[in-house]
Amino acid sequence: MHKYDIFETENHLQPAFDANVFNSLHRWKFGWEVLSVINVAKDKVHEIELAKRFSPGQKALYFIWYLDAQVTNGGFIQFYWNGYRQYIYPIAAGLKFIGDTETYDILLKADKEYILHKEEFAFQHDRDDWKPLYKNLINFKEYDSAYYRQHDNMMDLIEKYARQNPGDFVKLY
Repeated sequence: MHKYDIFETENHLQPAFDANVFNSLHRWKFGWEVLSVINVAKDKVHEIELAKRFSPGQKALYFIWYLDAQVTNGGFIQFYWNGYRQYIYPIAAGLKFIGDTETYDILLKADKEYILHKEEFAFQHDRDDWKPLYKNLINFKEYDSAYYRQHDNMMDLIEKYARQNPGDFVKLY
C-alpha cells in the first residue's frame, strides 16, 4: 500500500460548499473552487496526513492539479525539475480513478523519458540551469503537446465524477 492510498473514512474532509456554486461552475473554475476548500495542508509533511482524509475523488483532483499546474506552465520538464515526481503515484492513481486513460498513458511515457534522462536532470540541477533540458530533451515537447490536447477532457472527467458523487468532495448546503 502506498502512503497516499489510505482513506480514513471516519475522518473524511467534507467542507461545507454552496450548492448553487457547485451547480453553476464548470471545468477549471469548478475544479479550482472544489480544490480550494480541501487544499488546507500547511506544508508537505502535513499533506500526507491531510491526504488520509481525502476520498479517492478528492485525491484525484488534488494530485492531478499538481501535474496540471506544472505542465501547463512549463511542460513535463518543469514538472520534473520542480520535484513533483514524488507525486507520480497518486497522480497516476487519480487519472485511472477518473477513467482518463489518455492522460495516464501520456504521464507514463513522460515518466519513462524522465527516467532515461534522470542523470541529465540531476546534472543540470546541480548547475541550476534548466535551459539545456528544453533544448536537448525534445521528446518532452511531444508529451507536452499531447497533454495540452487532452487537458480539457481530463477536467471534464473530474467534474463528471464530482457531479455524480458530490459527497466525495464536499457537503452541499
